[in-house]
Amino acid sequence: MLRRAGVIGRRYGLTAGGMDRMLAHFARLLAELKCGATFPITTAALARSKKVIEKYQSENIEFAVHGYYHVDHRQLSLERQLADLSRAREVFEGRGLSCGGFRSPYLRWNEDTLRAIGQTGLLYDSSQVIAWDVAGESETKSYQQVLEFYQAISARVYPALPRWDNGLVRIPYCVPDDEALIDRLQLGGTGLSKPWLAILAETHRLGELFTLGLHPERIYLCEPALVETLRAAHELSPGVWMARLDRIARWWLERTEATVTISAGEGETARVSVKGPEGVTILAREVEVRAPTKKWAGAYRQVEATNFSLPAVPRPFIGLSPSSAPYLSSFLRQQGYIIELAKEAGGYRLYLDRPSFGYEDERSLLDQIENSEGPLVRLGRWPHGAGSALCVTGDIDALTLWDYGLRFLGH
Repeated sequence: MLRRAGVIGRRYGLTAGGMDRMLAHFARLLAELKCGATFPITTAALARSKKVIEKYQSENIEFAVHGYYHVDHRQLSLERQLADLSRAREVFEGRGLSCGGFRSPYLRWNEDTLRAIGQTGLLYDSSQVIAWDVAGESETKSYQQVLEFYQAISARVYPALPRWDNGLVRIPYCVPDDEALIDRLQLGGTGLSKPWLAILAETHRLGELFTLGLHPERIYLCEPALVETLRAAHELSPGVWMARLDRIARWWLERTEATVTISAGEGETARVSVKGPEGVTILAREVEVRAPTKKWAGAYRQVEATNFSLPAVPRPFIGLSPSSAPYLSSFLRQQGYIIELAKEAGGYRLYLDRPSFGYEDERSLLDQIENSEGPLVRLGRWPHGAGSALCVTGDIDALTLWDYGLRFLGH
């Protein structure tokens, strides 16, 4: 903390001019790289500022709530969190800023935090830390300690994907972020980009989401790593959807609510009709689709129609036992899989009967489905045929030295 305070002292000033210049540079860089960003900002700092933040909203930048004060929300009661979030929404709305999501200061939260977010009408939370095993020989005890402090979960067990749960979209925050790379792993120069490039490659292979964390006050230091990573993302195929957190959350909800109607066709065929948001992607593997298709990734082809016929036997969907856990059905739909309730496995290459299913089972189930053989038709996770997604995001804890100093007093 003292090290970080020294750095901030050199970068910030008594006014918000320093942060304004850093945000302007960040915004120009993102525009050149055709990418937006989400910056959660501490509301008290926003309230003390004068027209520093609002102008960036028109430059494809979203500002989310980063607490009213920069304090550990795990130590706050539900009543206090509700009051703080309600005040935060009032400040945002009073400044003409849209207010769709939340990230906890220090990335620390509890169940009351989630209740307060939902009850105050916010769409998403991005406080859950997911750790990628990319540090290698650079890993330090300090890095392990901060993962424990965050109560980070491992990407080897949990997929890095949004989750619609109890009316709230949970979007994970990937580490190592800039703070971990520089202060915990003590990397520099070309070493900064290697972990981010490794996460990008793995999220693209798995079709998942990379939330690239970069605090605006480190934009000059991390600019080469950011540029290299985003340029690499633009070269991948299928493409990487680069979007703000609010758009990712809305897409996840809209695509999950897409309807797939299956009816009997002529002979042993089935007619499939998909109604979903603009950009909904339909993928098929090892099945003859009677509609135009193009190569996508692996054994999948992208179907270029929303109404088409295909062989009905074997069923190119996932059969699901009625006795399976309710969350299993929700999880499969969120991934874009088309499910049919069936008492028996006959006719299905993929049939699931899992009375017990929890978050810790998600990664292994996805591996089981994607590594299986046989026909399968599903919806893609991301819009317009994208293979994975990426969001640049970084917290604005303070705008001035005064803001940073007041943090230690809980203001």
